[in-house]
Amino acid sequence: MRKCLAALCVILCVASAEARVKFRHLKSPGGPTWVNVALSRNGKVMAVNYGGEIYRWDSAAGFVDLGPSDPFGSSIGISGDGRTIVVGRAGPDGNVNPAMWRRTTGWVDLGHPAEGCIMDGSWGDSWSTNVDGSIVVGLAWYCPGAEAFEWTRQNGMVGLGHPIHASSSATNISLDGSTIVGFFEDPNQGVRQPVRWMHGAADLFLGNVPGEAIGVSSDGTQIVGQAPDNTGNGRAFYYTDAGGLVPLGVLSRNNIDTSVAIGVSDNGLVIGASINPFNWRSTPFFWSHETGMLRLRTFLVRNGAVIPKNVTIGDVLAISADGSTLAGFWYDTSGKSGLWIATVY
Repeated sequence: MRKCLAALCVILCVASAEARVKFRHLKSPGGPTWVNVALSRNGKVMAVNYGGEIYRWDSAAGFVDLGPSDPFGSSIGISGDGRTIVVGRAGPDGNVNPAMWRRTTGWVDLGHPAEGCIMDGSWGDSWSTNVDGSIVVGLAWYCPGAEAFEWTRQNGMVGLGHPIHASSSATNISLDGSTIVGFFEDPNQGVRQPVRWMHGAADLFLGNVPGEAIGVSSDGTQIVGQAPDNTGNGRAFYYTDAGGLVPLGVLSRNNIDTSVAIGVSDNGLVIGASINPFNWRSTPFFWSHETGMLRLRTFLVRNGAVIPKNVTIGDVLAISADGSTLAGFWYDTSGKSGLWIATVY
């Protein structure tokens, strides 16, 4: 697996008799108003938020309905071992609560920080969890803004702080639990800024620039998201302490286009979208140090994926930590749509 994946990252192979990527349409459980997914560390288990209904998927059982979540939220997270799923869902008080699901316990509400409050019928949402589900992060309301939180069984839900009269949010956590990423709002300008929390302390690791940190590797050393590049437009970025900020650009040569990176694997594969702001057309991309930014469909097909010509890859939504699996949303010319999964083997 590792040899195959390394070859996949280093060069774009011409189609050969032995395919390196298997592309599958999944029989989706419904037609959502939105869809969001998260993958376990090895990509064998997927959590799906289908327009507010939560599903757990694996190749043996297919989609298993776990019930409704926040009807206005798309959050979804899954532990590295695939045993814990986190979202926001209606709690005993009738309001949306950060929550987690395990087969052994069913749904468990995680409560709210001491300074929390209800805003528009919600205490907040869970967004991500670590390798075994022992740490959960997300967003909780403190009124009039939002605050990033961290939940553990020992300490319950603890707010991670926010700028005065402004908001923060924890979007993702590394599988080892060392690094939480998200955004801090600038209280003067009201714009988001990329932030990471390590040992409970907030760090604006890119300085006072607009943007957001969205994806993080298992050990917290690689971070991706969006921040302005030298054009001044929001662009996908890849960051390490050793190498600093690497702007990823856009697929087109149009300087007004934007892009965003949403996920990174432990071996440095990045996924995201390149966006035309005039028509909001979003094109999924794949990036590595070796290949640069490529259209995801081009990358998959060149490496053996068989994708029908009438099928459009609308979104790439997740990449597994080991880099073996990608997942997203497709639609075709007949109006059908659903989820796809691509596996390196």
